[in-house]
Amino acid sequence: MRVLVSCISAHGHLQPLLPLVRALADAGHEIAIATGPSMQSRARATGFTTFEAGIDAQAAFERLAEVFPDQEYNRLAPDEILDWYIPHLFGEILAPAMLADLEPLAQSWRPDVILHDIWELAAPIAAAHLGIPSVSQALGIRFSNSMIEAAAKAVAPLWQQRRLEPDPTAGIYRHLCLDITPPTLQPYEPAPYYDAIRPLRPIAPPPIPGERLPVWIEQRRAVPLVHMTLGTNFSTNSDLSMFRSVIEGLGNLEMDIAITIGFEVAPTSFEPLPDNVHIESYLPHSLLLPHCAAVICHGGPGTTLSALALGLPLLVLPQGADQYIVGDLVQRVGAGLRLVPSEVTPSNIRSSVLALLHERIYQSGARRLQREIAAMPGPDEGVHLIEEVVHAQR
Repeated sequence: MRVLVSCISAHGHLQPLLPLVRALADAGHEIAIATGPSMQSRARATGFTTFEAGIDAQAAFERLAEVFPDQEYNRLAPDEILDWYIPHLFGEILAPAMLADLEPLAQSWRPDVILHDIWELAAPIAAAHLGIPSVSQALGIRFSNSMIEAAAKAVAPLWQQRRLEPDPTAGIYRHLCLDITPPTLQPYEPAPYYDAIRPLRPIAPPPIPGERLPVWIEQRRAVPLVHMTLGTNFSTNSDLSMFRSVIEGLGNLEMDIAITIGFEVAPTSFEPLPDNVHIESYLPHSLLLPHCAAVICHGGPGTTLSALALGLPLLVLPQGADQYIVGDLVQRVGAGLRLVPSEVTPSNIRSSVLALLHERIYQSGARRLQREIAAMPGPDEGVHLIEEVVHAQR
């Protein structure tokens, strides 16, 4: 079976797919990955065939500014973010750009199925035009009904241009959707047409060849290790101020802090540092998180679910997308705390992290979700479900 993997050009969209992709390869299936320019080196490092398709986030936002010159997207309230960005950015900007490359690629490579991240809305169209099934993998919380309807409306012209009947779910639930978020963290009930959803255990992707932890982690003192990240693709001025609040709030306490800042900012930008704070561009979570006692993050699903899969309590500092919803849910179920940007101060960071480390309620809440995640089917079951879909369509 030939599987074409299509995803948005960002670490948070490619990385969560890799455990399932690796399981497909281990089962003997041929894999190719299609993603944008900025993720080519990361995709190639997996060892799979890689094709360039679509555009990067910077190009997408430049096009968005042309279409919406008043930049209304910069004035959205947290509860408006997803309803606006899904149709306009992912539907009207990213989907046509990806489809222009993905469609001829699929016609030449001739996959049996296209596996795509749930935000990548071109893949179902390319698959339908080719007459093959498509399978989506969710990256975090599922979309609400209003989000699905808005996405479907945004991409309907792309379906119609190919004389295809527009899919009422934008193709996301066309055949199968593998959902990596445990039910406790789902804010929306599934609609009747969501019968294509099947659970899939979230797993931190394995390191690529050559990735390892720095020596200081292996040789550090016997104190709790706290990891902080705001994602790999974000390094705004707001992000930088939050890093500085964490450094000031936790510096010189009886804990070690491992901060990853992505590839856009040099780790030396924050020097001098307290002795207990260490800054790296990137560390693979599959190697780092087993050493940790708590995690500070933006509420991105990759970090959030990887931490909870190990029973680690979270301090969520939401920045956008679905992160405010995730932060509220994590706090509501007792698996951590949430601070919105206006609440992020050194003193609030300090008190919150100390609470995560020393108050039993947060550790118990995180362990409850750990057990829920552990009970979800693993990647091998996802492979079996994809094989069933392909066989049923032949």
